[in-house]
Amino acid sequence: MNQGNNPLLHITSGQTFFHFFRQVYSALPSILLITASVFLLGCPPDNTPLLKENEELTKQAIKKDSMLKTLEEGNRVLQEQINRLSQELREKERTFTQQLESIEESGHTLTNDNQQLTLKAARLTKEKAKLSQEKQKLNQEKQKLKRDNDWLRRQRDIFRQSLKTDIKNAKSQLLTSALRAAMSATTQALSQHGYALLGNMATDQRAFFITERKTSISKSIELPGFRNQYVVVLEATTATITSLRVKAFYEKLGSGGKLLEVGPKEISEIEGRLIQAIEHILKGPEKKAK
Repeated sequence: MNQGNNPLLHITSGQTFFHFFRQVYSALPSILLITASVFLLGCPPDNTPLLKENEELTKQAIKKDSMLKTLEEGNRVLQEQINRLSQELREKERTFTQQLESIEESGHTLTNDNQQLTLKAARLTKEKAKLSQEKQKLNQEKQKLKRDNDWLRRQRDIFRQSLKTDIKNAKSQLLTSALRAAMSATTQALSQHGYALLGNMATDQRAFFITERKTSISKSIELPGFRNQYVVVLEATTATITSLRVKAFYEKLGSGGKLLEVGPKEISEIEGRLIQAIEHILKGPEKKAK
């Protein structure tokens, strides 16, 4: 090792220098006193300036002695830091050596693992090719489903537009009930008379119901021998008033299932019967309360 670059040797030399410097300054007051005494014996009795100078030199010696102690303390702290850093360096070297040994041991295991991975990679390559074929089939099915979905969306839009057109001629009635109560009564009335819902939609201000088409039976709101489907729209006019519109798609069945013509009056009558059934349910609790 190059001693000229060793910081520990410099610190040791510095400690010797500080020790010598401290001894010199520690003896400085005595030297000054002796010098002053000799000077006074050979000088006139007026030694006041010399005494002041001696006092000033004594103060300076004390101040320098304090500085020397501070430097020695700083040197001690620096030495402690060097020792701590040296210890940390040794610990890191030991840890690095252990890690290196562990890596070398793992190298032998990795050789065997590499062979296994090669076989596994070949198997995964075959599986990837198979998945690629399946993905291609799924993409084709996805495109088909997308086309079917687009067709259904167009049909739904056409159906909705048709309903908007047909509902314009619906029979209407104002109900003295909130929208939620009217919705509940409508659902109950349809269920009581054998109508299943094909679809429904509701918001805070509006509700829409469409039933499945069914053939009427006895004791229903229609006459036997007819087939019907209802579209019902409820809309909140105020907090306690709801607008009700009912559209009946009423068909009369003849022999052999032949459809006969049904007049507007008959259709209006069948729409009115559903309105009466809904109003009856809404007024039912009031009668029980009386």
